[in-house]
Amino acid sequence: MAQQKKDGIVHVRVSADDKEAAETIYADMGTSLSEAVRMFIHESIKLNTLPFRPVSGLTKGKMRAAGALHIYADKKMREAEREAWIKSLSKKYEDANR
Repeated sequence: MAQQKKDGIVHVRVSADDKEAAETIYADMGTSLSEAVRMFIHESIKLNTLPFRPVSGLTKGKMRAAGALHIYADKKMREAEREAWIKSLSKKYEDANR
């Protein structure tokens, strides 16, 4: 596949702590936050949906009504989300390269 020109810009506001934590996670994985966002967008387009299954804590009575994706802002869920994401990407990579 030919390299696409990267001329689109996405601005997202997050807390400084979340940004720093994400940068550390992706640096430990040998990539960057920017590349992780590009991967997220690419997978969303390829799958025509979110590249993970959102889970709402509303049914468990643990969240206020702030939308199903609000659970991913929970710092305690970050590690579980990261591990699920890595597992999902690994499986998709393996399936694509069979």
